[in-house]
Amino acid sequence: MNDLPLHDIHLPAAVSSWPPAIGWWLLPLIALLLGLVIYKLIQLKKQYKPAPDYKKIALQEIKTLEKEFKNNPASIELLRSISSLLRRIALSYLPRQSIASLTGEQWVEQLNRLAGETVFTPELATLLVNAPYQANAQFNQNELLDTCKQWIKQLPEKTHQATPQNSSMAKNNRSRGEHA
Repeated sequence: MNDLPLHDIHLPAAVSSWPPAIGWWLLPLIALLLGLVIYKLIQLKKQYKPAPDYKKIALQEIKTLEKEFKNNPASIELLRSISSLLRRIALSYLPRQSIASLTGEQWVEQLNRLAGETVFTPELATLLVNAPYQANAQFNQNELLDTCKQWIKQLPEKTHQATPQNSSMAKNNRSRGEHA
């Protein structure tokens, strides 16, 4: 055949593993940036916790009062506790200046205005206004508790989100050892 002296084929040099391709340089950088973004998102989530559901907390307190005073119907302490709870709920909806000074019929009118309709009948209004300061008061415990539950359920959804630190209901729950 062909008797020409041919040289053997030259193979290229082996591919070096250093320096790595650009993708390998970018991979740790992208992982680091992704880690920083996740860390910042977690920090933001911790900082902006949603406001507690005040209606749910208030209804739980009503149930607690119901259990607590089940064996002691028509208790003045129950009336005082309910009066205090209603005031705390109202304070979570309206500024302190507009609630703190209200007493008597003005107080019950404000409660009904918050619900958007008359929930507390004149008999219950008189009971809420006068009975906590009397030695003995006769009242239907179930009717009072049911009316309070109805009032809480009829409250409007809050338009502003109060922080748990500023909420009188959340403070009360923390002092009792409950968590929202």
